[in-house]
Amino acid sequence: MSVDLRPALLRGAPYFPVTDVAATLSYYQEVVGFREEYRAGSPPEFAICSRDGCGVMLRRSTEPSRIRPMESQGGTWDAFFWVRDAEELAAEFLARGATFVYGLVVQPYGVKEFALRDLDGHVLGFGQQWPAAPTNGARPASDPG
Repeated sequence: MSVDLRPALLRGAPYFPVTDVAATLSYYQEVVGFREEYRAGSPPEFAICSRDGCGVMLRRSTEPSRIRPMESQGGTWDAFFWVRDAEELAAEFLARGATFVYGLVVQPYGVKEFALRDLDGHVLGFGQQWPAAPTNGARPASDPG
């Protein structure tokens, strides 16, 4: 058995400047269901949290006026996460008290998605391929093969 030792990307994580690392970390844990992986400083200056292998890095900004989420610059999201079940995840986040930028919508590009806003205004998009791929290996009726 051979082991693939070629260079590979193993993981990625957006890097968000925030006003209060502890408060933002709590938001990601309580509302978005992330778990804390790492925290540095007291009070914290930096933290990493993740859910299902998808991470977010948080760094305290000493100048809150310099925190500029993508939306304020004409963008849509600061991070986008591909998910297995957008509808169930949106319901979970709603029950946890998330602030939605927009609710579930099927986009013309074939993604069922929604977006949340965190404490510092960063917008997190979540979406899945739509129509969803069948789980039994069959092709969707719209896929001729």
